[in-house]
Amino acid sequence: MPSRHVADIRQVASKTGRKLEEWCELLEANGVGERRDAVNFLRDGYAVSHAFALAIADHCLRRSRADEIDGVDWDEDEPW
Repeated sequence: MPSRHVADIRQVASKTGRKLEEWCELLEANGVGERRDAVNFLRDGYAVSHAFALAIADHCLRRSRADEIDGVDWDEDEPW
């Protein structure tokens, strides 16, 4: 299923002046981990439109959560 933000994601660099990866790094460096906080951070601090802020936040937070899951040291001795 395609993302609802596909058009926005493809235009992030041209519309905001920063690549998507740069936005993700900025959110991570500032400890922004919740969607609402990320959207407000981008809108208020960088004048990113609400639509682009949502697209950036969704992409970056989804990626960071996937990285956390991939980085887990699954202990085979655990009961789950």
